[in-house]
Parts: sequence; C-alpha cells; structure tokens
Amino acid sequence: MATDAMAPTPTSDLLASLEKHNANFTTLLSLIPSKFYVAPDPEEADNRYMKNKKRKTGEEIKEHKKRAKQNKLDPANHQTAADLLDEPTTSTSTSNASLPPALPAVQPLPPAATITDLRARLQNKLEGFRKDRGVDDSDPQSRDALEAERRRRRGEIRDKRRNLRKEERRKAREEPTAKPAKTQLIVPELKDAETISYPAISLPSSSKQKAPLKSLSNPSQALAHLEKHNAKLASLPADKRKEIEERERWAKAEERAKGGKVADQEGTLKKAVKRLEKKKSKSGKEWAERKRDLEKSHAAAAKKRNDNIASRNEARKNKKMGVKEKNKAKTKGKGRPGFEGGKKGGKGGNSGGAGGGKGQGQSHGKGK
Repeated sequence: MATDAMAPTPTSDLLASLEKHNANFTTLLSLIPSKFYVAPDPEEADNRYMKNKKRKTGEEIKEHKKRAKQNKLDPANHQTAADLLDEPTTSTSTSNASLPPALPAVQPLPPAATITDLRARLQNKLEGFRKDRGVDDSDPQSRDALEAERRRRRGEIRDKRRNLRKEERRKAREEPTAKPAKTQLIVPELKDAETISYPAISLPSSSKQKAPLKSLSNPSQALAHLEKHNAKLASLPADKRKEIEERERWAKAEERAKGGKVADQEGTLKKAVKRLEKKKSKSGKEWAERKRDLEKSHAAAAKKRNDNIASRNEARKNKKMGVKEKNKAKTKGKGRPGFEGGKKGGKGGNSGGAGGGKGQGQSHGKGK
C-alpha cells in the first residue's frame, strides 16, 4: 500500500488532468461577457461614439444602423473570452508575415577630411582656375620676376609723383607774388592806355570856392536859417538867383551822395519844430507837477515835525508840573500786538508813545 502511494503519477495522467482543468476554466471564462473581461479596442470605441461625426444623409445613417445591428446579431461575429485571448497570437503571426523585408545594413560615413586635405583641395582648385585663364605659374622664377617688375613700376610712379611735388614747391618759393591768371575778356584789352581820354564833368560851382553847407541839429534854428536864406534869394536878381540855386542844388546832391543830411524842406522843419515844442511843453508840465508834489511832501514833513516837537514839549511841561492827562487811556483804542505800545505795558492797555512811557506808569501807581 505504501509503495503504491509513493509511486509517481504517470505523465499521461497529469496531462489529462491539466487539460480537464483548463477546459473547466475556459468554460467559466466563456460565461463572462467579453466587454467586462477584455479591454475594448480604441478604434472601435471611437467609431461607436463618433459614427455621426461627419455629415451624412438620413439614408446613410439608417443603412449604418442596419449594418451594425446585423453584425451584432451575426453568430459568426460572436466571440468568447477564450477566442479573444487567442487573437493576439494569430495577429502577431499575421503581422510578422506582413512586415516589409529588412533594410540593408547602414554603411558608416567616411571620416571627415583633415585641414591638410582641405588646403590641398583648395590649392588644386586655384591651380585649375589659373590654367583656365591661361596663366602659367608652374615656374617659380617667372612668378618672382613678375612680382619684381610690379614693384619696380610702383616705385617709378611713386618717384615721379615725389619729383612733381618738389618741382611745384620750388616754383612756389621762386615766385612768391604770383600774378593771377588773366580772365578771358569779351572786348579785347587795349595795349596803349595813354591814348584813352576820360571826359570831365564841369560843375557850376567848380570855378569858385564852394562854401560848406551848414548842418544844424536844432530844427528851430535850421528853420530860421532857411527862411532867412530864402528871403535873401528873393531879393536878388533873377539871373543871380538862378545861378546860386543851381550851385546849391549840386552841393546838396554831393552832400547826399556822401551820406549827409540836408535840411532844405520848410514843411518838414515846421513839423519837427512843432513836435519839439509839444515835447518840451509836456516835459515842463511833468516837471512842474513833480516840483509841486515835492513842495507838498516837504510841507507835510515840516508840519509833522513841528507837531511832534510841540507835543513833546507839552508832555515834558505837564510832567514837571504833575498834571495828569485826562481820559488819555479812554481815547486810545486797544493796540495791535507787535505794532503799538511800549515794552513795559500794564494790564490797563498801552503804556503810551513818545510822551508817555515810564512816567505815566509811575503816576498811575501813585494814584492807586
């Protein structure tokens, strides 16, 4: 009995037991709806809740609902939980079969060129450009000769400019007062200037000594002088008066040409005299009024001074005689603080001005 219990279970019996248990578990799982056991596909959920997202006609919507209902009731589309669990293995196998063929192996890039290689490449390109232009620089001696020739030409040009500047400075030192270049004239210049004659203008007053014109700044004096001169001309004969007037006309013209002023207009002088008299009368009135105001102010100041002297004498006399001033405190009003009153005033008001003060305070004390 003990040996039979300790004997190992055959493999076939274990496999049959496991298959039986697996069938029982599969039967139990098939009783559970697949939507509570397997997570739904996101694409199916989107199609379910967003089937009317695009604008469709009523016929299309009805046809879609009918097809969905048929797919739902089709027994071939009904899958158990076991069928859903078996799907991933089949889908992976199909997906592996549908995968595209493997890409060829990626070849690594060649290493980056060094600076030496880049310089060599640049020199090769430059040599190619020189050959395209037809320049043969293969011989280094020819290149040195060309460079030396260029330097020599530049030196010659520089020496030529330097010599030219030196020559210009030397000419400038030799001719300090260089004559300006002659301008091109429309009329040809006369060579003999001695043959030219300039016409002379003979003025009427050139034969005699001409008297200078009197320039008077005072309009009244100028007017009196002009009236006296006109009266003198009126008394002369006609030919003599005409000659003097012609001479004076030329003299006045010369004076005006020099920039001077000639007072020969009687109307203008009369207006100037009138304007000056009006200005003098106005100034005289202002001066008289100012003088009158000064006299009034002097008289008022003298009167005030005399009154103050008399009041001080009266107060001094009353003080010596012991006479009290009647109702002086009553007549005076209350003094403004900081303006009236002495420094030592009692409660009874101001202590008085020039005539009062300390003496009055003592007399009031004696009365009490």
